[in-house]
Amino acid sequence: MSKKKLTNKEITEVLASLSNNDQILLKEIVEFKQAFSLYLKYRSKSFKEDVEGFNKFVKEEAKEFEQQSKDNKGA
Repeated sequence: MSKKKLTNKEITEVLASLSNNDQILLKEIVEFKQAFSLYLKYRSKSFKEDVEGFNKFVKEEAKEFEQQSKDNKGA
């Protein structure tokens, strides 16, 4: 199978498709964050749970994960 050089039109179409996919993913991420935020508010009000403790836990875990990723890349 021989390789074929893409035309400018094909490249433009692919880039437009990728951009559209990025927009779809971004929209889904925003919707998920909003839904999860509402869920935490619900837990806070309904069950008197400390959601700030959960938020702090997630941030600490994310920092630890990022540090491990940096360490692994440097090794």
